[in-house]
Amino acid sequence: MRQPDRQSITSGGNIFINRTTFSYLKNLLLLLALIFTNQLFSQTKTNAPSTDQTKQKFSLGILAGLNINFMPYDHAPAIRGGSHNSRLLPEYAYFAGVSARQPIFNHLAVKLDGQFSRRGFGLKSYSSPFPVLEHYQASYVDFVPQVEYIVFKNIFLSLGGYGGVRLEEEWVKYNNQDWTILNPDFIVLAEDSDWGLMFGLRVEFGRFSALIKYQHGLTPGIKWELMNDIGEITKSSQYHRSLQIGLGFNLI
Repeated sequence: MRQPDRQSITSGGNIFINRTTFSYLKNLLLLLALIFTNQLFSQTKTNAPSTDQTKQKFSLGILAGLNINFMPYDHAPAIRGGSHNSRLLPEYAYFAGVSARQPIFNHLAVKLDGQFSRRGFGLKSYSSPFPVLEHYQASYVDFVPQVEYIVFKNIFLSLGGYGGVRLEEEWVKYNNQDWTILNPDFIVLAEDSDWGLMFGLRVEFGRFSALIKYQHGLTPGIKWELMNDIGEITKSSQYHRSLQIGLGFNLI
């Protein structure tokens, strides 16, 4: 008489166990679905454009730094022979200006730099018993339009050109005399303008940035007519090659 009751109890126990197992499985599936959905959302958010890019806006800043300039000759046989043997040296000067930047796409922006720049060359001459060291510098107002590509959220590559208008020229000898401004009524060495290409790299740190730019002159910066010991005249030109290393600060 007790057997049916025992079977009922056993059957009821099996039903309880099955329902409990199903409940655990259902909760486990819901948990796994939640984890998967969260992971998928996180992956989608990671692949989406960064907020740094979507929040880009117009900026205006200042920049300044060191200008390391070299002006090689295209050919200069007249100054490399006899008593007129000379050697060109790099010249160290400076630049300073303003920079405006306008984003146009997620990874691209256009920039325009306007800067005051001094560049030139050093010259070590051996025309006397003792070497003579001279320095030449010219002042320019440069306009540098460029396109900037965002490599990473704070690393930028730029490509563009520059055009410079010459202001004045200065010359100094022996490294211990005052600079002498050349009178344009008597002597003008540099051309009125200077045009070339520009390549740059910039790294941002908040509102500050470190930058390095290379300017490659395409038009002669200086044209010479040189005479050697036997009276032969050789025409030669010098082209600007400038490496600029500096800092920038965004005002807005």
